[in-house]
Amino acid sequence: MDEKIKKEQRDGRKKCLEDILSSTAKKKIIVSGAGTGKTYTFGELLKQNYKGNNLAMTFIRKLVEELNLKLSNYAEVKTFHAYCKKILHERKGRVELCPYLTKIIEEDSKILNRNLNNFDIKFRELKETSPEIEFYLNRGDYYKAVGFNDSVYRLLLILRKRPDIFSNFNQIVIDEFQDFNPLEVAFIDELEKKGNILIVGDDDQAIYDERSSSPEYIRGKYYSGQYDKFPLPFCTRCTKVIVDAVNEITINAEKLGSLKGRIPKKYECYWDDKEEDSLKYPHIIAVQISTAQVLAQYIQKEIMNIPEEEIILSNSSEKGYPTVLITGPKQYLEIIYKLISKQYSRVSYSPSEGTTYGPINAYELLIEDEQSNLGWRILVEYFDSEKLRDVITKSEEGTQIKELLNSDFIGIHQKIIECLKKVKEGISPSMEVLEHIQRILGSSSEEILNYFTPKEQKETERCLDTEPIIILTSYKGCKGLSAGYVFIVGMNNGDLPRDKVNISDVEICQFVVSLTRSRKCCYLLSTKWLIAPKDKKGEWIPKKEKSEFISWIPSHLIEYKGNIKAQDL
Repeated sequence: MDEKIKKEQRDGRKKCLEDILSSTAKKKIIVSGAGTGKTYTFGELLKQNYKGNNLAMTFIRKLVEELNLKLSNYAEVKTFHAYCKKILHERKGRVELCPYLTKIIEEDSKILNRNLNNFDIKFRELKETSPEIEFYLNRGDYYKAVGFNDSVYRLLLILRKRPDIFSNFNQIVIDEFQDFNPLEVAFIDELEKKGNILIVGDDDQAIYDERSSSPEYIRGKYYSGQYDKFPLPFCTRCTKVIVDAVNEITINAEKLGSLKGRIPKKYECYWDDKEEDSLKYPHIIAVQISTAQVLAQYIQKEIMNIPEEEIILSNSSEKGYPTVLITGPKQYLEIIYKLISKQYSRVSYSPSEGTTYGPINAYELLIEDEQSNLGWRILVEYFDSEKLRDVITKSEEGTQIKELLNSDFIGIHQKIIECLKKVKEGISPSMEVLEHIQRILGSSSEEILNYFTPKEQKETERCLDTEPIIILTSYKGCKGLSAGYVFIVGMNNGDLPRDKVNISDVEICQFVVSLTRSRKCCYLLSTKWLIAPKDKKGEWIPKKEKSEFISWIPSHLIEYKGNIKAQDL
């Protein structure tokens, strides 16, 4: 790359940062693409006020770990919900943040014949006069617990009435604003009255539509005239081919009438950081593979070909990103995971099963508070379900659930609770107690005991750290991650996008997010069939089409590897 261009980029990047740091505006906004140094910019801004009262927030838990690592010396770093729980705890005493609380309250509503539903949607969309919100808050108070959405709403109510509960901040930083919903936006509208605020996001990465979020909120802030606007155009994560592909995708999307209202932004590969990788990996790899089983074998083969020095580099404390990220629909990931987990030990795949709860959650609560209404309510549901209706009905009068239970039931579980307290402290239970737990909990007793047993920290020698870290996740789940090598599977019409004629903005953003996780090489993998061409009845299964999105990327940016069948591997 021409040294003149490199110097222009260095100067341009330096000026972007200086403009942000020197601005005296109370309200600032950055709308920029993936890998453009937003976290670094946060750190530089917060350093200016490192002795002040600073706050950095995002709603993506994976990002909090990265932000904490880099910003904890300069600011309090929290997810939205953890921060709200903390303030509520300070205001109201102990309160539990329970992801499963909505499921509990939905079940209570059915038992009490209230016919209330869509609790989370009512909170997210700020339907404040709805009976759902009133019912949920009452039940949450009774259980001394909050869920994700009502924790934000509860704090919003307090802020509206008593803005003085928050001292002024020197600097507030809010990340990923493109995925905020009306409730979170209203909270930020109150919070921004308490100090200087920087809002950051990218409307090309708005992927969480199921949580009532919309990129219109960041666009509204951007065009409101109330915020000083700053660019961060230089991508230090992705190679030139990925950056060029993303620019072409957004151009094609807008030509087709998608991404209406999109905020225009420059997006360039920063050559000082990415020249070597860009020259080594000049193309996106596109492959059509016969079946998902062969797809898994192909990915396994490609992982085996990753140079050892690349694996060591990605595993290093300096870099600290996984070697491989495989993203796509669950039906592909399960097949891939089943194969590669046999060969590699450092493989992570946690498919979303929805929010569930069980005895482990109950004992967690009761270890901390043996009067916990929520803890006893869960145990009744699991071990004496016939009594649940009577308990929930009487609980509306405010009676403590423990008072509604017979002494035998309480005694049985208190014995388990006392045992689990000791297990947490590293004290092994006696054989008599183990038999008691086995008798009550049956097949789940081992799982519960293991859950409360302290985990041993096993150290590995860095010189032997030559096995790749591999993560499998959905298109939405890959947000907040990056990897040296990214395999995007399910690149078929019917998967991504679901309908090639009616492509949604969210699907376009999912594709952009998936592409921009890549630091080195990216693969677009489609299949002709999910399984073998004939089903169990011997009937032919229709072929799958390659994703329309592949055609949105110019052919000179893609290296086509053709069609691969089992015999080719």
